Amino acid sequence: MDFARTEYVRLGLAEVRDHADTVALGARLLKDVALGASGQRRVAFAKASRQAYEALYARFGGVYGAINAATMTLVAGERAGAATRAAAALDIPRTPAATGEGAYYELASRAEALFLTGDRDAAREAMATAVALAPRAYAAHASTLRQLEMIGRETAVDSSWLDPFRPPVCAHFTGHILAPCGAGALDGPDLRGRADALLAAQRVGFAYGGLAAGGDIVFAEAVLDAGAELHVVLPVGRASFVEVSVAPFGAHWVERFERCMAQAASIRYAAQDPYRGDEQVFAYSSQFAMGCAVLRAQTLSTEAIQLAIWDGHRTTSPAGVSADLDYWALAGRRLAVIDVQRPPPLPREPAAEAGREQRAMKAMLFADVQGFGALRDDQIPAFIEEVMGRIAEAVGALDAPPQHVETWGDGVFLVFDQPIDAALAALALLEAHRALDLGALGLPRGLGLRIGGHYGPVHLRTNPLTKAPAVMGAHVVVAARIEPDAAPGSAYVSEALAGALATFHGDVVRCGYVGRTQGRKGFPATPIFSLARAH
Repeated sequence: MDFARTEYVRLGLAEVRDHADTVALGARLLKDVALGASGQRRVAFAKASRQAYEALYARFGGVYGAINAATMTLVAGERAGAATRAAAALDIPRTPAATGEGAYYELASRAEALFLTGDRDAAREAMATAVALAPRAYAAHASTLRQLEMIGRETAVDSSWLDPFRPPVCAHFTGHILAPCGAGALDGPDLRGRADALLAAQRVGFAYGGLAAGGDIVFAEAVLDAGAELHVVLPVGRASFVEVSVAPFGAHWVERFERCMAQAASIRYAAQDPYRGDEQVFAYSSQFAMGCAVLRAQTLSTEAIQLAIWDGHRTTSPAGVSADLDYWALAGRRLAVIDVQRPPPLPREPAAEAGREQRAMKAMLFADVQGFGALRDDQIPAFIEEVMGRIAEAVGALDAPPQHVETWGDGVFLVFDQPIDAALAALALLEAHRALDLGALGLPRGLGLRIGGHYGPVHLRTNPLTKAPAVMGAHVVVAARIEPDAAPGSAYVSEALAGALATFHGDVVRCGYVGRTQGRKGFPATPIFSLARAH
């Protein structure tokens, strides 16, 4: 947020006074800095944001600026002043022509003001009316819920009164693939009826998962028929997936697969490669889908749950329903299971894995210093000793050091076993670099560390030239492609890494959606998320 605020000032937008959206953006950026800070920094930025919102209201009127000024007064530690400002904001006449989301925000803002005055019952009534005006404006609802939750934290008021206004639940769904002998318990009207009932009972509005013949497709069809959003995550390229997980069970399953794909709200691929016998890619795909469901739930201020069609048999396979359940259980989130009766799976044959290329799950960081290429030759010693030296110190001080390190020039490549270790390392590097007084070192003050991160299966090999250990593969390239799009002083991570962090470590770090990478060198644009410490 500091970078966004710096850019706002650098572009001269802070001097604009006659454009409401520009003034509102400046106030919001100050607000975001305040909410991400603590102590006197939090108070100072809260007061600056309040001043900007007051200027917005004075120049353009409307309830938005007035109520946000009241809220930032609360953040600044002035509870009584916040209530007084909120009460005054309630006297502002409503906009008579407002409809849809405009009308929603008008009433939701009044709910915020009522909450600030301490009248929770009136706030609840105003929220109910607001949501009824735009019942499917889930992003708008989530924005209001986050604001009201923040006020609840500031005033030590439990947020359970907001639960009736939360958007529908986000689900990860998983079900058994068919057995070679046929559909059995994994198809038919009884199973479909149970899936329909489960989706309705759990109030699912968004569902993420695969599309193998059997339980996956049954769930997906139920999701679509319920009017919910289906988000498909496939482990390998489409043709290869159909060949392995759909077509062997009959043409009618391929037709059902294609219908689901055509109606899906989004389609993601854990990898675009053909299937080569490595089950790890199926496990990774499921974990990726789980992370997407959790991220979406966080964005919408709602709950993430897992739905499973399961035969009750535990297996040692790295992929499948049993593995999905175990992974989800580590996060302690809610689970709902449809029980089915099937014979236990046949024992795995160790020989089936012989000769297959096995990969390992790793979290990776690429970092470099923007502006390094413009340094004079006489500045290089200071850069090496102070900038790279500080990075080395930060890496050496990590509680969970990287398992693999490579460096060239200003570039650094770090590999970790666990996503949270990579995330904390990225934040430690940024904080160490931020503490440098570059000017005193004779270096440009604009030198900015930028970091890209990803989580996925990689090949652990030996470099034939150097004889040193090497970490290689398509997922290494993903991390490398994210880093150039990171803002100086920031760490951006892939959806896969952000999802893993959100699933297990939302209390330690937070990931906010930034946008998409720039497509380059045949690499498609992909979603990226900013990484910060949770407050």
